[in-house]
Amino acid sequence: MRYTFGTSEKAADRLKQIGAFFNPVASALIKRFFHGPAGIALDLGCGPGFTTHMLEQSTLCRRIYGFDLSDDFLKLARKRFPTYHFFKHDVTVVPFPVRADIIYARFLLSHLKNAVSTVDNWAGELNNGGILFVEEVEDIFTDVGVFKDYLHANCGLIDSQGAELFIGKTLGKAAYKNYVMHNESVLLPVLNRQAADWFYPNTITIWESEDFIRNTLTPSKRKKISAELKKIMTGKNHKSDITWKMRRVVIRKET
Repeated sequence: MRYTFGTSEKAADRLKQIGAFFNPVASALIKRFFHGPAGIALDLGCGPGFTTHMLEQSTLCRRIYGFDLSDDFLKLARKRFPTYHFFKHDVTVVPFPVRADIIYARFLLSHLKNAVSTVDNWAGELNNGGILFVEEVEDIFTDVGVFKDYLHANCGLIDSQGAELFIGKTLGKAAYKNYVMHNESVLLPVLNRQAADWFYPNTITIWESEDFIRNTLTPSKRKKISAELKKIMTGKNHKSDITWKMRRVVIRKET
């Protein structure tokens, strides 16, 4: 498996901005269903550690772990959070090196194949009574042309790798082996300039090296999308013409 949007320092900065928006929402979800403190908490696809920090703060866990395959991200995570435990591990491979009371994953299944069976495998790595939290995109609604062009290209890119950007649709309809405490979606409006800030870095990094993008979009089209996103990103308006529909699945492992 690989993270489609790169593991460079620019990618880490992008994830920091995304985390600043989504982490408070995730923390509220965790606190709604888990009343800590936890013994061991595990962040899957931890990247540079921003979600790991959110998970530690939300669960007040005794020990916090993060799994990722990127050496670059793990190096950054260990530097930022030296007291946490970060391991290089493929999250599709079980058993895990540790069992946890809480497992969290966000924006990870959209990069993996066999999402539903993967969720079942993750739940199986919990201690009895432990809780798995999964948050994935189900849809992104917008009438802004450049946003639609960008999302269409990225949907195709991820699809070309055998995964699904809007995997939340599949997760919402699935049947799981363990007890489902919560399976609902939430709408999260985002400022246009904030969305552009998340999108733009990919157009000047991974878009330049991905064969699918290079074969699908002409250089002039890629340049046009990038320029329009940068213009929105650096603008001063407060419009919100784009909304994330997030699927949130909470599963408890039965004894």
